[in-house]
Amino acid sequence: MAYRVMILEDDPFIALDMEGIMEDAGYDIVGPVASVPEALKLISDNDSGRPHVALLDFYVTGGTSEFVARELAKQGVPFMFVTGNADDVRECMGDHDPLIRSKPVQVERIVKDVQTLLD
Repeated sequence: MAYRVMILEDDPFIALDMEGIMEDAGYDIVGPVASVPEALKLISDNDSGRPHVALLDFYVTGGTSEFVARELAKQGVPFMFVTGNADDVRECMGDHDPLIRSKPVQVERIVKDVQTLLD
């Protein structure tokens, strides 16, 4: 069974790039999605499509991914932010101390980080 990675990213080029990186590393992709409502729908899916880990941009269509991150944390799903807005993430999620990687992402780094989150 391959682990499922949810990608929340509203830039279609970045989303496709991240999707390709994760697929090449052997992961199944949930999404990608561009908005908080789409992500919440995937998280609440009790079928086999629910993600094992998530990659979140911070500023997405319609706002920020803070609520998605907090919902993932409640459900015990590990996640990391992949964003150009690390300071905003730290300010908003200070009580959680999330893993943050800045864009542009190095392929080897993001694959290693996802594996670390799953271990």
